[in-house]
Amino acid sequence: MNCKMIILHILLTVMLISADFAVATSITDPTGDFLFPDISGVIATVDEGNLNIVITCTDKIQDDDIAGAVFIDTDRDYSTGYIYSQGYDYVYQFFVMPIIYSDPVKSVTLNDDMISTDTLNIAGKQIIITIPLTMLTSDDGNVDIVVATHTQIVKALDFDRAPDFGVLNVNDGSVKIPYPSNSDAGGSITDRSGDSMSSDIVGFDTNVENGVLNIVVTYNKNIEPEDLSYGDDLNGWILIDTDQNLATGFTNTEQAPPTFGIDYRIEYTIGRILGTDASITKIDHESDLAETGYAQATGVPIGVPYNDATFKIVENKVFMEIPLGLLGHDEGNMDIVVDSFTIQSVLSGDFENVPDNGQGALDTSSGSIKPLLSCTDSKVIVTDPAGDSTGFGADGDDITGIDACYAGDILLVTVTYSSLSLDDGAVTTIALDTDQNPDGIPEYAFVYSLYNGKLGASIFGEAGGKYTAKGVDHLITMSGNKMYISIPLEFLGNDDHSMNLYVETAFVSNKAKIPSSNRSKYGEVYISPDKSTRTIYDRAPDNGYVTIGSTKNDVANNPTNNNLANDNPVDVTKEEPGFESIASISGLIMAVYILRRWG
Repeated sequence: MNCKMIILHILLTVMLISADFAVATSITDPTGDFLFPDISGVIATVDEGNLNIVITCTDKIQDDDIAGAVFIDTDRDYSTGYIYSQGYDYVYQFFVMPIIYSDPVKSVTLNDDMISTDTLNIAGKQIIITIPLTMLTSDDGNVDIVVATHTQIVKALDFDRAPDFGVLNVNDGSVKIPYPSNSDAGGSITDRSGDSMSSDIVGFDTNVENGVLNIVVTYNKNIEPEDLSYGDDLNGWILIDTDQNLATGFTNTEQAPPTFGIDYRIEYTIGRILGTDASITKIDHESDLAETGYAQATGVPIGVPYNDATFKIVENKVFMEIPLGLLGHDEGNMDIVVDSFTIQSVLSGDFENVPDNGQGALDTSSGSIKPLLSCTDSKVIVTDPAGDSTGFGADGDDITGIDACYAGDILLVTVTYSSLSLDDGAVTTIALDTDQNPDGIPEYAFVYSLYNGKLGASIFGEAGGKYTAKGVDHLITMSGNKMYISIPLEFLGNDDHSMNLYVETAFVSNKAKIPSSNRSKYGEVYISPDKSTRTIYDRAPDNGYVTIGSTKNDVANNPTNNNLANDNPVDVTKEEPGFESIASISGLIMAVYILRRWG
């Protein structure tokens, strides 16, 4: 250490401990909880227009590679922030690499902008940081901070944190949790060993403590990267319904019927090809499409310098600590499902699900498994003849059955086809007449489509006096030759459990024909109509509606028998399209446009 640095260190230390200058805030940190550099204490003070921070480590760090960050919350509002609005308004990041017979190489940034390296000094066991308050747009320095140390150059998934939880207020020295949490939340699942050949999970444990969701995923073998062979790279998805509300979310758990609206998906990779990394996918409420009802999802990296979430692998376990602020400031009551697979298992279809697929999700508010939605009243069953569609079932358009019922305030609909595959060109509309007026005009339409292997859905209808559209991909699941749809009644104007509905594929004009050649080699349908302006078409029931719940008004041609079984072929020229408004056409166009844009 040169004389200049020694003098600077002595002066700063005197400033921090002298009552004549400024009152110092200090905390101690447990030793031995991190390999290197291991924090033992932090001193912070505001003096002469600067935020001064001294990080003391257990071992000498002056001649070693070190890195870290200081997360600074200037407005003490965890709903705001510089990166992904996750609380911290400023991130001071540093990296130091010693050079023999020369001064060390230092890199210092504030919110990704390079700043003077004079703000950082290393002396013995200490990291000394001086940040002018003018850089922090803070007049009094009353800020909350978190410090982190590690050795990775760019990003750290595991690091030492001080304080271990919460934030340290520089003004009064208090350590607080910036968001409430339910300390009783959590739960465990013991999964059957041997139910997956490539990524076999045998245990899943969660708990909420000090505003952090702690996750442990246990595999049946060692999964540290160096122990995995090439091609056995692990992928994991932790699907979280934070508000336990199907009406929200960007995807579902691919169980049938859709029951959980996934708000966040933690994704991780482990291995030699994909590397070891983790991120959180969430709805981007600031995207260009958000105001139109088609909010897209975006990824948020885990770890320093992006946030204070951690991810590490020890032998056969994955450990995660996710601050609840990264999960929308949730209190810890949530529904969770874990999926895991390898690069090779994607081709064979060997996926691991915890709980097993079809069993539901772990409810951390009770620690039990929450089952999938099921009918709470009688089910309405409609059968439709096979082969009566103009597309002859070749393109996922031939409907053979409808099941519908209520699961509390959620409408469950299952649509069965003669055949269905991911390369189908199917566009299907569920028309929903919620007021059951004699005019028979549906107020809402649930439109879904397969495009380039992607299943997407939208709801169209009246909301607040105007025609609106909303993306609802999370409300539909495809399984075999069936589509499972769950529609919260709040999307249908708070319907009172009484409505009429029918299902049709595509939109048509009456008495038209479609040539069998109107089909691509990839199984997609060319939507261009023929000379009679007809595209693919099928309808169930063939005419009128089927009533779900009670009938509020008499509707012409409304079948009164809830079981409409019919084994006889139907003349397709007698099928009449029922949703012939301009809104329905624009709705289908918009649905296809959205799917193309996302595809």
